[in-house]
Amino acid sequence: MATTKAKAATAAKKTSVKPVIQTPDAAAPWLATRKPEFLTDPNSPFADKYSVDKERELLADFIATNPNDERHPLYDRYIELVDREDQLEKLRSEYESTLGADAVADNAETFGMRSLGRLVDDEADQLEIHTLEAYRMFLGRRREPGTEHAPIIGGKRIGSVLRNLWLMTGKDNPFADWALVRHEHSMKEVQARLKREIEAAQSALLDQQKRGLHLSIVRSAEPQKLTLGFRSPYGYAVCQAINDFDFFIRLMKTLERKDLRSDDQVRKSIHELTRLIRRVWTDTARFERWLSQDEVKDLARSDFIEGAAEAAANRVRFATEVFGPVPSQIYTCAIQPTHSRRHRRVSAEDRLLLTRIGAQLAQAEAAADAEGQQEAARCSTQEGAAA
Repeated sequence: MATTKAKAATAAKKTSVKPVIQTPDAAAPWLATRKPEFLTDPNSPFADKYSVDKERELLADFIATNPNDERHPLYDRYIELVDREDQLEKLRSEYESTLGADAVADNAETFGMRSLGRLVDDEADQLEIHTLEAYRMFLGRRREPGTEHAPIIGGKRIGSVLRNLWLMTGKDNPFADWALVRHEHSMKEVQARLKREIEAAQSALLDQQKRGLHLSIVRSAEPQKLTLGFRSPYGYAVCQAINDFDFFIRLMKTLERKDLRSDDQVRKSIHELTRLIRRVWTDTARFERWLSQDEVKDLARSDFIEGAAEAAANRVRFATEVFGPVPSQIYTCAIQPTHSRRHRRVSAEDRLLLTRIGAQLAQAEAAADAEGQQEAARCSTQEGAAA
């Protein structure tokens, strides 16, 4: 009997239907967990590298046509974009409110950064001058009334000129960049010339010292100290040049007084260097004078874009007629001045635009160079035939 019951229980187990436990995928495929589809960017602020910019570009047509169509296959993707943009705005607001401080910083420390005062000088900057030549170089000279003598630009004036050009770089003016780059390059040549002259003079004095004759360098019995108030880095560069020029004059006067150079040699050296410095400053002042004109004072790199407004095209035409085409490497910022107020970030689109316009300028430069070489060759041929 017991055996019969056991067989019946075994048969029941074999014939009974087991309940089916469905997984979410089997019961409702649309409930299955799927990896969301979206474009990524390694610089994304989100942990999953979600790219707001790329997604908005991808969904541009959908957003422009009917973003409220819930049946559209891109609708969920659009909702995700809206949510991510809200999150990004909150992240940016938090970043700005804390000035980008690390998360471990508290509110009091962040507020302290906002209250931090600007940098100031403990003492007034001064330039000590010993020679009349250097003092005149600093002050310059106005046109004498009743004469036709041209005015002479001085260090104080050129400091103001350079500051104006420096401020123009904040408006993204490529011609201001060009003016500053030219000035820096020319002044490096001046400084190199001063350095050679100073080293040659010091070598002559050292040679006498080695032989037992110790000669002192002349100096003013009452040197004048000028208080400096320049508001740009270029003003202080001018003061460095004048300081070197003053020391150069002292050395020349020493060599003349101690019979190591003739009067004519000293006079010639001083005259050549004086003219060289003033020629550089005059050229720089010419740029600032024309770029300050109302017709061109708002010039910017964006004015070079094809299809720009008529006023922008007129500014480019005006500057080009005065100075010639801006060099392509200046326009693309491949070559920049040492100091600039152009601190805006350049987007990828702007960078492509700069590169494209820079390539056009480079082609024009190459064509002009080729034409100049051909003209030079023709002139050389004609001269040879005439000879």
